[in-house]
Amino acid sequence: MKKYLTVFFSACAFALCSCTTNVVVDSTANPMATYDEISGTFSGKLPGTINNVFKSTNIALERDMKFFRVGQIPGDNTWKVYARAELDVQIVVTLKQLPNDEVGVEISYGDGNLMKSQQIFNAIA
Repeated sequence: MKKYLTVFFSACAFALCSCTTNVVVDSTANPMATYDEISGTFSGKLPGTINNVFKSTNIALERDMKFFRVGQIPGDNTWKVYARAELDVQIVVTLKQLPNDEVGVEISYGDGNLMKSQQIFNAIA
C-alpha cells in the first residue's frame, strides 16, 4: 500500500509540475513564450499594434506557412483568426492588444503541437 501511495503522489507531482514549458521565440519585446501542455496553447507577446500584428498573422498563415485561412472574428481590442492545415487540423490564433504597445498572441494548433505553434509564432514575428 505504501508503494502505491508513493507512485500515486509522484505521478501527481509530475503532472502538476509539467503543465507549462518556456520556449525561446523570435520576439524582440519578449523573447520567452509559454506552451501549456494541458490545453495545447502557445502564448507569447509581440511589439506593435493589433492591426499590424493582424496583418502579419494573415501573411504568415497564408503566404509563409501555406495554410488555408477560413475566417476571422473581431472583438473589443481582439481578433480571432481561423485557419486549416493539412489533414483538416484547425488553427486558431487569438490576438489581444495589451498596454505598452504589445500584443498578446495565443496559438492553438489542433489538439496541441508545440513545434508547429512555435513556427507559426516565429512567422508572425
